[in-house]
Amino acid sequence: MTMNSVMDNLRRGLRRLPRRTTLVPSVIGVFMVLVVVAAWALTPTSETEGHVTEARNDLANFAARLESHIATRLAIGAQLRDGLAEGKIANREEFLKQTAYIHDLFTDFQAINWIDSKGVIRWVSPLAGNEAAQNLDVHTVPPAALALTEAEKTGRLQVTRPIELTQGGIGFVAYLPIIKMERLTGFVNIVFRTEPLMQAAMPESLLSKHEVVLMDKDRRIYGTIDTMAGRDEVFSKWILIGNRVWTINLLPKEETIAAYETMVDEIVLFTLILLCIAVAWLAHLAMVRQLKVKASDKLFRTFIEHTPSAIIIKDAKGNYIHGNSRWHELFNPENIDIAGRTAADFFPNAYSKEVQEQERRTLESKEMTEYEYLSPVADGGIMPTLGHMFPIIDDHGSVTAIGCTLTDISSNKKTEQALRDALLKAEEANQSKSKFLATMSHELRTPLNAIIGFSEILTGQYLGPVGNHKYIEYAKDINHSGRHLLALIDEVLDISAIELGKRQMVMEPVALLDLLSSCVKSVRQRARSQGVMLTLVADASLPVISADETAIRQIFLNLLTNAIKFSHSGDKITLSAEADDDKVVIVVADTGDGIRKEQLPKITDPFVKGHSNSLITHEGAGLGLSIVQSFVAAHEGTLNIESEFGYGTRVTVSLPRDRSRQVA
Repeated sequence: MTMNSVMDNLRRGLRRLPRRTTLVPSVIGVFMVLVVVAAWALTPTSETEGHVTEARNDLANFAARLESHIATRLAIGAQLRDGLAEGKIANREEFLKQTAYIHDLFTDFQAINWIDSKGVIRWVSPLAGNEAAQNLDVHTVPPAALALTEAEKTGRLQVTRPIELTQGGIGFVAYLPIIKMERLTGFVNIVFRTEPLMQAAMPESLLSKHEVVLMDKDRRIYGTIDTMAGRDEVFSKWILIGNRVWTINLLPKEETIAAYETMVDEIVLFTLILLCIAVAWLAHLAMVRQLKVKASDKLFRTFIEHTPSAIIIKDAKGNYIHGNSRWHELFNPENIDIAGRTAADFFPNAYSKEVQEQERRTLESKEMTEYEYLSPVADGGIMPTLGHMFPIIDDHGSVTAIGCTLTDISSNKKTEQALRDALLKAEEANQSKSKFLATMSHELRTPLNAIIGFSEILTGQYLGPVGNHKYIEYAKDINHSGRHLLALIDEVLDISAIELGKRQMVMEPVALLDLLSSCVKSVRQRARSQGVMLTLVADASLPVISADETAIRQIFLNLLTNAIKFSHSGDKITLSAEADDDKVVIVVADTGDGIRKEQLPKITDPFVKGHSNSLITHEGAGLGLSIVQSFVAAHEGTLNIESEFGYGTRVTVSLPRDRSRQVA
């Protein structure tokens, strides 16, 4: 299988997906359930989220407090440094006095010292317990020497890594350079004890809920356990202490995690699964609705595009929304985007004002308006058109858009005069023809009646048995042919009587639905015998109309008989009817042979048949549609025949609901 065939199959499959109104939503629902279950399994639930949130909040609080505590103490050291630099602290006694006050406030200081510019500790506060630091050269102490040397180079605060204090425990040392007259004159040296510092900064309930470990890179500063390596759910946050980066690690205790164990997560999972099922069902409903909307939209667009009239739709402000291909062909052959444009963008000022005036009347009346235009087309010519403008109203009765059809009536205008001139001659010729046909038909009926009568005597052997049985068969053929010929003559007499105005129309109330049902029953057996499906589609609310019942019945019997005659096994014939306030519209549509385009204009003329092919023969003289046309006209109705050869025929009969005319 080639790549092209694979892609073609894939495209065909994708095109079919919108029609899978059950399969696609089911797949969506199953997929969503799987995603929800996977997410529920992989994502922290409310149980873990509870203690996770608490741990993160506690961690952020502790980190902020610890940074604040150390920053406060370093700020005090900076004040001492500034006092030494500015001469406010000039001797050892003043230094010890200041630092004694600080020791009273903060118990986490091991010592606060002054170091001279050579790196030797000269003043120690308090001296008790820190005697070893007196006159100590810091350059000889490796961890402190690195920080001191860096402070000398940069002139900035430097903090050592965690160190073992001589007095016991873990601590760290801060060096604050004293710069006087842009010259290094010494250092303020603060020795911190980690344990009391942590206790001062730590919230009271922190250790009851979490294990805590404080690290400077790989060195442990403080901790309630030795290590957190290999432990799950360790929460970490780093803080800046001078030039050092410390990492605070929190591990929730088992009792903290257990406090958040509930059934909420399972309930949430079950609810989400139900929501997935609901979404799948809604998707099913949406797809079914979308298919209906697409079918409706396709019917609408097909109707719009195949209508010979130019059709345009505008919003209530007169801005174009949509135009069919005929409108673009006449007025916008370059296919410029019409969205948001108005008539003034395509037509001269005078013409656009006419259009806008009709739009105004349509908006005000909320009814269809009709007007004849001399429309300027794109090629520079002028086309006489008949415009019908109608409002498009929403469910609240507001006009949301305006539709307009422009029908080319130039051919009508050109032929009107010629038709008027030829009308008198045609009527005279038609009268003569009808008189001739009526006379000849009457003359033919007499011998035909004799032929039919004598053939019935022979068939019935009323005067005794016929010697040879073949004579009886021949007599039956003669009788059948005679009756057929007599039926044709009756049709000729009907058409002649109609054309001569002698066919009386007896107007009476006619229940249209009952009449159509009766017509369908009359021809249903013939349709079944040919394998043709015959369907009546009509609302029970069809009105009672004023009409000649015999003529109306003959109209639809002729149309149905014609449809059956030119249909084949498997074809479908639909008789449909609907009504509005002014008229009823009945349509006979079939999927049979259809009528050639060149035959359509004359199909209702007397003696014209739908097939001119000598290989296709049907009974009849070609008067059925002519009689239909005459009877429809006698009822002041309209007859419209649309057909495409090989695809079927659609005959539309429009009849007024009320009329007073009595004679055809």
